[in-house]
Amino acid sequence: MKVSFLNGRIVTDGYFYEDVPYDVSANNLSVCFDGKGGLSKYLSVRSGKNYSARSMLSLYKNGEQIGAYTAKQTKMAGRMQELCLSGDGYRVELQQFITKDDDAVFVEITFFAEKATKFTLLYGAGDSFEMPSFSCNAPYKRAEENLYFQLDVQVNGEMRIPFVFAYEGNQAYCDGLLSVFDKKAEAARQEIDDVVIPASAQTEEEKALYLSAMFCCLENYKQYGSWEGFVAGCHYLEPLRTYYRDSYWTVLSMYAYDISLVKRQIRTLTRGVAKDGSCPSAVKKDFSSFWGGHYDSPSFFVMMVYDYVNHSGDLAFLQEQINSKSILEWCLLVINKQMERADETGLLYKAGPYNKLDWTDEVNRNGYVTYDEALYYRALRCMEKLCVTCGKDGVLYQKAADKVQKAINTILWDEEKGYYINYVDGDFTEDNLSVDTVLVYLFGIADEERSNRMLDAMERLLETKNNTLQQAGDYGIMCVYPFYKRIGAAYFKSSQDYEYHNGGNWPYWSAMYAYAKHLAGRDYRYALKSWFSYNLERGIFTPVEYFSPCRKSGSTLQAWSGAAAFVYDRIGKQSFFAPNTLI
Repeated sequence: MKVSFLNGRIVTDGYFYEDVPYDVSANNLSVCFDGKGGLSKYLSVRSGKNYSARSMLSLYKNGEQIGAYTAKQTKMAGRMQELCLSGDGYRVELQQFITKDDDAVFVEITFFAEKATKFTLLYGAGDSFEMPSFSCNAPYKRAEENLYFQLDVQVNGEMRIPFVFAYEGNQAYCDGLLSVFDKKAEAARQEIDDVVIPASAQTEEEKALYLSAMFCCLENYKQYGSWEGFVAGCHYLEPLRTYYRDSYWTVLSMYAYDISLVKRQIRTLTRGVAKDGSCPSAVKKDFSSFWGGHYDSPSFFVMMVYDYVNHSGDLAFLQEQINSKSILEWCLLVINKQMERADETGLLYKAGPYNKLDWTDEVNRNGYVTYDEALYYRALRCMEKLCVTCGKDGVLYQKAADKVQKAINTILWDEEKGYYINYVDGDFTEDNLSVDTVLVYLFGIADEERSNRMLDAMERLLETKNNTLQQAGDYGIMCVYPFYKRIGAAYFKSSQDYEYHNGGNWPYWSAMYAYAKHLAGRDYRYALKSWFSYNLERGIFTPVEYFSPCRKSGSTLQAWSGAAAFVYDRIGKQSFFAPNTLI
């Protein structure tokens, strides 16, 4: 199957039988188009019900089935997949899409024939599916025993047939959507066209990467009453929840697209903060805690508030009341609670032998963890700026940040290796290089010499095209190398090398590393693009959570994997994380 790109679309050319899986998601629905006119997944966000069996499309021309080796082209962008089948004297075009707010799949099939031709279309479900409600603008019959709808048409020229189906909507609901089908189709196309691709995305491949990354973020935005936010991905819907860390990286792309979505995200996260100022990993749709007490969540919360106010100029937002406190008061409560975790060095101390309470939630990183310390430093600086802007004394946070910066450079820098080590726990040092330490560069913690040495080490060890010691070949940016050496430190998936947090490629970290390289005046495109092209070559057409040549890839349409869009939007501009004064 050949992959190419056109006007931001991912295009494949191959045969009808080949799967072209394309995940799409919206407020109420997540489905996977299979590239053959059917579905391989249908999940209702509202009910949490997963109709996991396949739906299938079969086509017949004059009584003979259109075969597996019929030439096929697919195009993918936004929440839409299109395919075209072509043969001697005929062509069949099919368009599938979902919309932001409807609980249904829209399908339009158009038949082209040079002479009078009978086409038969069978569309139905596997045995474990319930039959959906179905509405079509042409006569059809329902074959109950096969769970199929059958449509026979005579074509001489062109015939267009739209239909709508839904597993949780009734017949009247589908009839209503069919009556406005053209309007829905135009809105789906317009949503794609409304995304302005920046000039920094120069090639057709980069335009497709940008559009894919941006929609990866947008499609994971959900609303449930007053709960509004970005879910981690289309596999994180039961319970419906939004993570502090995932949403931080996801909303970075919204500053160029729709900054109001950042504001809504902050409101939801604020309602998830505990009364004592601690933050869980995520906030569920009833605003209750999901996996409490994480070490990175508090820092991300303060950072997101600062970023939003700094880039919007919306100072009034700091005084908005949520649960009897202003946003600014919640930030103070959160950062003060976070400061209680610091010891005499000024650094956060992750206590206990089993402490997975940050993004590497399958690795027990104990003691002083460079990633957590870098986030803490940034949050302290942000709190200092917020206080000064609001006429409050920010000296406490300034001094704490200075102390943290000094301690990071004293305790966590390895002069011989030339990079910031992963973590130190008493007498034990995990001295591998973790991609998340790139935050030390992005947040201005390291001086110029150390920054350059660290980036040199990342190019040598984490860029798989350069690392001749690892055995998996070129697959972009490893999240850590060498692998974890402490027995039992990494468990479950991460207990295996090249897997998950132990050497997998995480596209959002690839993007942030690429951004660091851009700011440093280095070639950043390999880091930014390699994960995208690698997965397309292997038939994965929506951004994955993580991947490796040795292991099964993580879930697709993972929201923070859309961070590449943020990088393209920031090319040629001042660093997003520069310590600038609030507007």
